[in-house]
Amino acid sequence: NKPVNLAELRARTRSLLKMKHLNDLLDKADTVIAAMANAIEAKDEYTEGHNDRVSKLSVMLAERAGLSIKDIEQVRMGGILHDIGKIGIPDNVLNKHGPLNEDEFRIITSHPVQGEKILQPLRSLREVGTIVLHHHERFDGGGYPAGLTGKEIPLFARIVAIADCFDAMTTDRPYRKALAMETALAELEQGAGVIWDPSLVPMFIETLRQRDIIT
Repeated sequence: NKPVNLAELRARTRSLLKMKHLNDLLDKADTVIAAMANAIEAKDEYTEGHNDRVSKLSVMLAERAGLSIKDIEQVRMGGILHDIGKIGIPDNVLNKHGPLNEDEFRIITSHPVQGEKILQPLRSLREVGTIVLHHHERFDGGGYPAGLTGKEIPLFARIVAIADCFDAMTTDRPYRKALAMETALAELEQGAGVIWDPSLVPMFIETLRQRDIIT
């Protein structure tokens, strides 16, 4: 407004320039995240599109569970980056046809810890790092790497775990063909309270039906 207050003009200009800088950094961060996700899929011949599907399914469940927009964004990025640690897994183990031996299993199950370490320097992805670290925990405590049980497992990780396993069950993998949709749903229901959060599994299945992802 005129007459111009020079002190106010300078303050507003500095604020706008700072905001522009922060927006540019966010754009760069999204580019880096997309590049990391592409790097994961480039290593694994069977998981093309897996991270994107897991991210979308995770967001769907997070919305149904009533999470805030900010939390849903963390879940979205967690879905994209949940397997970032597989970058460090040798190709012959990652793409092996057939059962893994004890040493190979130990290597493949190290990817959550490795993934969390990759994301540690990125302060804005601290919550995402927690998802990456704990998305293979089981509700009964039989998962890895920490053997957490029930609600000890972070909520975001419990959400991504369901989406991850559902997509894995319904797509071809080196060790088996994709399961039929109804078989995969039965597996989810059977594993509720054992592998996955029993309060989230029914939400997930009902939302799949409501959105015509399954019939």
